[in-house]
Amino acid sequence: MKLKLAAAMLAASLPLASMAFAQGTAPADLAVIDACLKTAEKAGGFGSACVGLVADPCIKAAEGANDDVAKWKACAARELAVWTQKTSEALKKVQAGGFADVIKAANDSQKTFAASRDRLCAAFDQVDPGMYGAARATAACVRPRTAR
Repeated sequence: MKLKLAAAMLAASLPLASMAFAQGTAPADLAVIDACLKTAEKAGGFGSACVGLVADPCIKAAEGANDDVAKWKACAARELAVWTQKTSEALKKVQAGGFADVIKAANDSQKTFAASRDRLCAAFDQVDPGMYGAARATAACVRPRTAR
C-alpha cells in the first residue's frame, strides 16, 4: 500500500510531454515497468529504480548505428510514453478522491513540472543540435527529472 501511494505520487510528478503522447505506449514496455513497480512494492521500495528500464537498454543497443541519435530520441520517447500513461492513471485516481484542493494542486504541479522539464532539457539539444553529445545530454536530462 505504501508503494502504491508512493508510485502514484511519483507518477503524478512525471511529465505529460507531447512526444510521449505521439509515441503511444508499447504493451511490452508497460509490462517491464509494471513488473518492476510490483517488485518494488513487495520489497517496500519506492520504484524510482524502474525509471530507465525501457530507454537504457534501447539506447545501448542503438550505439554505433548510423542513425543512433534518432534512435536515442525514440528510446527516450518510449520510456516517456510509459511514464506519461502511469501519470495519467495516477491523476485519475487523485481526481476520483474528490478533494478539490488536492486535485487542483496535483494538476497544477504536473503542468508546471512538465513545462519546466521541457524548457530545461530542450536547452541541451541547442548546444550541439542533432549531434551525438546533445542527444545523449537531452536524454540524460529527462531521466532524472522523471525519477523525481
